[in-house]
Amino acid sequence: MANKNNYWVERDAEALNKLTDKSIAATNKQILKYYRSCQNRVIREFEMLYNELLSQFKAGIEPTPADLYRLDRYWQLQGQLQHELEQLGDKTNKLLSKRFVEQYKDVYKAVSLPSEQIFATIDDKMVTQMINKVWCADGRVWNQRIWQNTANLQNSLNEQLIHSVITGEKTSALKKSLINDFQVSYSQADRLVRTEMSHLQNTAALERYKDAGIAEYEILADGSCDDCKEYDGKRFPISEPSPVPFHPNCRCCVIPVVNIKGGSNNDNN
Repeated sequence: MANKNNYWVERDAEALNKLTDKSIAATNKQILKYYRSCQNRVIREFEMLYNELLSQFKAGIEPTPADLYRLDRYWQLQGQLQHELEQLGDKTNKLLSKRFVEQYKDVYKAVSLPSEQIFATIDDKMVTQMINKVWCADGRVWNQRIWQNTANLQNSLNEQLIHSVITGEKTSALKKSLINDFQVSYSQADRLVRTEMSHLQNTAALERYKDAGIAEYEILADGSCDDCKEYDGKRFPISEPSPVPFHPNCRCCVIPVVNIKGGSNNDNN
């Protein structure tokens, strides 16, 4: 790699990764609490509804989805489920709005460059605009993904209920399937946080390099990912947005192109 002799550069990148990992862990720990709380309430209501349906039929007679739809409790459950998942999405979005701003600021301040001090003021409005900026090819921002995730969860939970009615599963089997749906949805949220945090780490670092007068940056690829190795050491003008992350859960990062004596690579001009 071009900067492999600049020990402080890679050390700084490692420190930024640790900072990001700490932020990710704290954020996802809180989101997991939201999910578990929502899961407990929702599954309790699903179990009560399913048991009520099963109790209305004699042994050997299986209920149908039509029987389920005739229950007032089913439609009440739909309203409760919508409310619970809206709260889950709202809590998650509020938490991430706060944590993403903190992540951007923390990374910007943590970047260390030789003979450089931070003179630029970090504008909260600018940071908010940055974290809400579209950067993925599908044109969606992170909070849209959160709402899509909760919508997918709602559909999955209802599908599991209908499946249990059709197949005549025991309540315990329904509960197991519902728990799995929540776990899948949380995993999606976890991946979103990790990917967005990586994006913000590299965006904030790039802005710091730009403010310090750095003219180029290069990719420091994550050694554990074979798909990213081809990008290791590739250089880009500081004006170009960072291509990192290359994929969900990507741990690659950007580092400044500098000389060992200190200062940016502009010092050689």
